[in-house]
Amino acid sequence: MNKDQLKKSTFKDALAQIQDGMVIGIGSGSTIELLIPELATKLQQESIEITGVCTSNKTAFIAKEHGIKIFDVNDVQHIDIAIDGADEIDRELNLIKGGGGALFREKVIDSMAEKFIVLADDSKCVDYLGETFKLPVEVDKFNWLLIAKNIESIKQVKAIRRMVDDVPFITDNGNYILDLEINNHIDAYEMHEYLIHLIGVLETGYFLDVTDQVIIGSTSGVKVINK
Repeated sequence: MNKDQLKKSTFKDALAQIQDGMVIGIGSGSTIELLIPELATKLQQESIEITGVCTSNKTAFIAKEHGIKIFDVNDVQHIDIAIDGADEIDRELNLIKGGGGALFREKVIDSMAEKFIVLADDSKCVDYLGETFKLPVEVDKFNWLLIAKNIESIKQVKAIRRMVDDVPFITDNGNYILDLEINNHIDAYEMHEYLIHLIGVLETGYFLDVTDQVIIGSTSGVKVINK
């Protein structure tokens, strides 16, 4: 099975939890882009209706194309279930997210949800956060370089402004992303607290103590892990 097939193997357990009338947080990234057509099929086949709240403009566009009703996050009072992918998952179900640059909006929606479900293939499981993926940090364009230099001098980690085709990557919020190279000596909780208090930092890609369930696809089958 390739990675897309492993991701798709997790969908059944997640979709089974969606019921008529729910408000669903719809995440970002390659896993969710594969999930959306199957979600739309479920809604049609079972004649149920949901309200979707999306973590990125791209996700919202794809969901609308598939006939899913999408609301702005400010127009809903609660979210029943949020479903998203992850870039890394540790043994405590803590995550690094933000490979697609939507980490702030993902964190807003995931924190609003009564249940936050993460879908991933087993390559995303790590011994420590930062083992295979850099930590994204969303920062204001005005003082991004000062922030990067501060992080590098105080925390001794490399901070790289994300570029796409030699052009700085811009988030849906109009900000830059700094990708930090994290080692196993970094405490995720302490690092998050340090970063979030720097002037110009909007949010970090650490998702700590927010995951309720992880559904992992592997060649040996699907594993459902509850917090």
